[in-house]
Amino acid sequence: MTQAYTHKFTEEYEMIGQMADLADPGVYPTVAYRSMANHQRGVVILILGGMAQGATVDLVLMQAQDAAGTGAKVIAGKAMTQLTQAAGDGGDIVAIELRTEELDVNNGFSFVGAILTIGVGAVEIAVVALMGASNYMPVPTTGWTEIVD
Repeated sequence: MTQAYTHKFTEEYEMIGQMADLADPGVYPTVAYRSMANHQRGVVILILGGMAQGATVDLVLMQAQDAAGTGAKVIAGKAMTQLTQAAGDGGDIVAIELRTEELDVNNGFSFVGAILTIGVGAVEIAVVALMGASNYMPVPTTGWTEIVD
């Protein structure tokens, strides 16, 4: 599906999660499980800033059978390569794209979430998650604080 010239980006792409923080080491459920029933595609974008000595960052997309995370498991091939302070990865930007056919729909998996893991030291980070290629437009705009047209 191509975006028509007259369609607004926010009418076609639903904001489903975001995080911007100076995050300490830990595991963060960055994107709560959301149904992809009305969407054909999704993307999670990670923007990394400064990294403390020895810091590492991992991001993986998960699938579940419902919004509570029942049966949650990793979506095959949807984990980024680990970013590290030692490799000079501060300032990197990563996008993980997803199509509905990559989910285990035969076993009832239609909900998607993301888990961010930060190891060793704190990092400056932002994560944005969007779903697009909506079956029914316009999509809800409740995930946006303001839309300037």
